[in-house]
This record gives sequence, structure tokens and C-alpha cells, in this order.
Amino acid sequence: MPKFVSLLIDRAHERYLGFALWSATLILVLLAGGALCTEFVAHTMRAEAERLLEPRARLQHNIVTTQAAMAAQLVDEPCSPEFHTALRDIAFLPDGLNEFLYVPNGVVKCSVSSNLRPFDLGVPDARDDRTGAAIWYDRPLGFLGRHAAQGTIIAIDDFGLVVPAQPAETPMRDWVQFEAVDRAGASAFHHRDGQAGLYAAGGTLGILGSYLPLHDGAFFATSCLPDGEACVTTRVALADFVAAHLQVLLLGVLVCGMLALGISGQLHNLLRRFWSFEARFLRNFNARNIICTYQPVLSLVTGSIHGCEVLVRWRDVDGSIVYPDQFLPIVEARGLGRQLTRFVASRAYDELSSSVPVQIRLQVNFNIFPSDLDAAWIRDTFKMFEASECRFDAVVEIVETDQLEIEHARREIEALRRHGIKTHLDDFGTGYSNIENLARLPVDGVKLDRSFAMAADGSLMFRMLGNAIEMIHAAGHKVTVEGVETEARLAMIKATGQVELVQGYLISRPVEIARFVQLLVTPARAEQRRPYLVA
Repeated sequence: MPKFVSLLIDRAHERYLGFALWSATLILVLLAGGALCTEFVAHTMRAEAERLLEPRARLQHNIVTTQAAMAAQLVDEPCSPEFHTALRDIAFLPDGLNEFLYVPNGVVKCSVSSNLRPFDLGVPDARDDRTGAAIWYDRPLGFLGRHAAQGTIIAIDDFGLVVPAQPAETPMRDWVQFEAVDRAGASAFHHRDGQAGLYAAGGTLGILGSYLPLHDGAFFATSCLPDGEACVTTRVALADFVAAHLQVLLLGVLVCGMLALGISGQLHNLLRRFWSFEARFLRNFNARNIICTYQPVLSLVTGSIHGCEVLVRWRDVDGSIVYPDQFLPIVEARGLGRQLTRFVASRAYDELSSSVPVQIRLQVNFNIFPSDLDAAWIRDTFKMFEASECRFDAVVEIVETDQLEIEHARREIEALRRHGIKTHLDDFGTGYSNIENLARLPVDGVKLDRSFAMAADGSLMFRMLGNAIEMIHAAGHKVTVEGVETEARLAMIKATGQVELVQGYLISRPVEIARFVQLLVTPARAEQRRPYLVA
């Protein structure tokens, strides 16, 4: 999971992420377009089937109406003059059916016009299991004197009618194929029009056959009349549909590509905002992801470690460790300084109190923003150190990232002093630090910015190092110099006789608690003080 997250937050992979988003979006858009095309095909097939079934529905209605009339009116002796008269009356009905028969046991004995020589129709082609009708499909009507005609004979209760052959239908779209069938029951059917075999093939596909090209690369749909007497199966081959709409489909793919580009661009922007450093930090700003490191502070008076500065790190969502220069501006801008200080104070106290030997007394320095210089709040935040004053001396270092209001700062610093909490000015010589703050604020110490101690020999900052130390000392404050990285610079600072404390990579980098305790209990020569860097 961290590796996957690192791909999302690493700007080096942003181009690949954008391409992946576009590709995924394009696939989804094409699938949506494909679904629309599929629905268009299904709608066309249903409309085509309904159009083809419409004359079948009219014919079926006429057949049922005529059979009801025959059952009601044919009450005279079969084949008698009265019987022929009744048949002729029925033939005048405006239903398109005009040939009627008396067919006891499948033998034609007379028709609407005359008596006939008995003609055996033979075994019916089908028997409708719903109505009991016997059906002879597409029989020659020569026995009726119509030698060039064919018709389907349907008989119920010895009375039959002849359904003339219907004109062939053609689909309105040349990429749609169809088959019309008459059904004589749940499973029996007879081909009537179109391409034979489609109805049987469509019946094997199930409900998905109307929506997905599951059979030989084609869409199938079957529609039937309400009584199930007639059905139409339509088939659209995918290749035929594509060939008929190639230009439209190519234009659709182009539109899909452009649409996917716009959507993926918006998604990419959302992802960038969601996975931006500030958004990640704010979502995961909690005590669990705060890491404390400890940079030893060396006393030039005793030559031993006098205390430490607690420095904060933050664990990113991919597990990487982030330095404060990246997230402190967010903390300050969002007003999260007090919350961060509480996290750091609580974590540092837990680690120091459980790891540092009880016989060792330490000064523990914490950084706060000028806006958080509030004695009551600071005292409440560091109350656990106040309760352990025999082991730890808490020192607040005011990071001068903003202008200090002198009178307010004076009152708060004096209030802190009354409760045993010392204050230092941090990074003197940069930012908003100035001589007025040095002279008027009753701080206990001043930490000289590392840029002085790290300056190259002979540079302006190097020449100002001694002056800055003397200025702080003259103001009556303890002097701490940070950024000490060489033995020569340490010797030079010690030679001034005005510096009490130093810190820097020569003494130690910021280290985890276990390594810091090792430095406390196992003093080492300066050139050997190179603990492993943890953050």
C-alpha cells in the first residue's frame, strides 16, 4: 500500500498517472458509449419486431373472431343449403378470410361455395395445445379448385378456415435480420417469414441474448404476441452494425476520447488536490504521525551534554519522514501551532521519562511560534515537565517567524519565569529578531542562528560571529550557538569565554531517543559523536 500511495504523491509519476487516468476514463466512456449503442440496437430490434408482428396480430384477431362466428352460426346440417348460406354470411365479414370448410376428422367434405369430393388432409402439421385447433401449414388448395394457391388450414370442432399466404415482409434496416414463426404450443413452431433458424438460435441465449453479443458475435431479441401464437426473432450482427455506422462510430470514438480527456483532467486535478502535501498533512495531522528527535546540547562549562532540543518530524502517508521546513508553514498558517506543541510535548515527555536514567537531569528545549506565547497555555501544555522538575527543566524557544509585541511578550515571559519555565530567543540574527528584542525582553537565553557558526572563514557572517556573541552576552543573556560542525569552529567559540552552550552536527545530529540516551550514558570524543540520523 505505501508503494502505491507513493506513486500518487510523487510528482515524477504525475505524467504516468495522468495517462493512466485518461486510459481508464476512456475505457469507461467507451463502455458507456457501447451501452448506449447496445440500447439503440435493442430498441431498433424491438421496434422492428413490433412492426412485423402488427399484421400478424390483426390476422390472429380476425381468425379468433371468425372462429367464434362459425361456432355460433353453423348450426344447420353440414353441407346443406342452409349450411352453405351461413358460411357465405360469415365470408362477408370484413376480416380478409373468405374460405371456410367442413372438415370432420381432417377430411374436407364441403366449402363455402360447394360440396366437394371428400379430401383427406392427412395428419395435422401441428395441434395447438391451448385451443385444440388442428393446423395444416401451407397446403396446396387445388382440391378447392385454386390450383395456384396455398393456404394454412385451421380447424376447430370440424369447422375450418383457410388463411391465405401472407405477403413477405422486409426489415426497414438492411443490417437487421428476422424470422417470423407461428407457435402451436410451448415448444412447437413453424417458420413463416424471414431467415429460417433465427428463432431457434435466439431461444438458446436466455435473457442476456437481447443485450449482449453472446452468440456468433450478434445481438438477438424475440418478441411474441400476448397469446404467444406468433413470434418474431430479430438478429443484428455486430460486424453488420459497425459497417453500417462506421463513420458515426469513428466520430463517437473521437468524442469519447475528448470527453475522457476532459473528465480525466478534472479527476487528475482532484487527485492532485487530494494528494497534495498540504491536504495529506492536514488529513493525517495527529499524535500518531508525529516523531520526536533529540539534538544534544553540549555545555562548554562541564564538557558534557546539558540537554537537548526536541525537533519534530512528521510521517507521511507513504511512510517517509518529512522535515519541519515543509510542514511548519502549514501549521502556522492554519493556526495548528498549539496542537502540534501539545503532540510534541506529550511524545517527548513519554520517551524521555521512560528512557533517560533518573539520576540524569536535563534541560529540554521546545520551539513555539510567537503567536503561541501565552503563559497559561504553555504552563498547561508542559505541566508534566513541571511535575518532574527534579529531572527535566523545560525551556521554551520562541521562533521569531513573526513580529513580537514587546509588552505582551514581556508579561508572558515573566509569568513563565515565576512558574519555573525558562524562555530563549531562537535563531537570533534572522527573521524578525532584532536588537530591541534582545535588550528589552527578560529572556533567560538567546540562541544564535546557525548561519553564523556555519559561515566560511573570512566571510562577513564569520566576522560577525564574535560580535553577535558579545552583543548577546552584554545584554545579560546566556548564549547558545547552534550549527557547530568543526573542531576549529568549536575551539574559536569556546575561546570567547562568553558561550555556555553549543549544538550542531559536530556534537550530534538529531537522533531517536535510544541513540540520544546512548550519548548521555556513554560520553564520546567530539570526532566520534556521529550518531545515526533517523530523520
